[in-house]
Amino acid sequence: MQDFRFTNEHRLSDTGEIVGFLERPRLWIPSTADYPDHFDWLAKVGTQLEREQKRAMVAYYAGDIVGTIVYQRHLLQPNTLEIKNLSVSPTTQGRYVGSFLLRNTEIEGTQNDFLGCNRIVFDTKTTNTGIISFGMRHGYRLLEITDLYGLGAGEDAIFAKSAVPVTAK
Repeated sequence: MQDFRFTNEHRLSDTGEIVGFLERPRLWIPSTADYPDHFDWLAKVGTQLEREQKRAMVAYYAGDIVGTIVYQRHLLQPNTLEIKNLSVSPTTQGRYVGSFLLRNTEIEGTQNDFLGCNRIVFDTKTTNTGIISFGMRHGYRLLEITDLYGLGAGEDAIFAKSAVPVTAK
């Protein structure tokens, strides 16, 4: 039996595999019409990961990527960790891969020696009830509903959670 492996340490050569995973069908993405700029974002995210402008926590099973979270320090709110994308393969649905990725990203993002954030945010389309429910189960609360990106793809729900920074022992 193969075990799951979760890591935020990647070689530059892993970036293409991470971006390739984000191109495939994933849980919580109801329609590509909801995210009309997704492929434009993918074209940039590989370079941003390589330059460490964004980071990724990745879940592997039997050597294959089965989930990832892409995150960064919020560009306008320096004490805030911003989750840019949470993706899990449908083949691992019900195995808590998304929950484990999220919790480990929250811990890393609040560590004083890394980001030291005390708040975490994410956004999603208001029609994406799966990720809204997932976020609320993990302690996130709705802050605002707005057309965040102005792409004519519907309203976005912005969620936040307070986090206590974790200090290294």
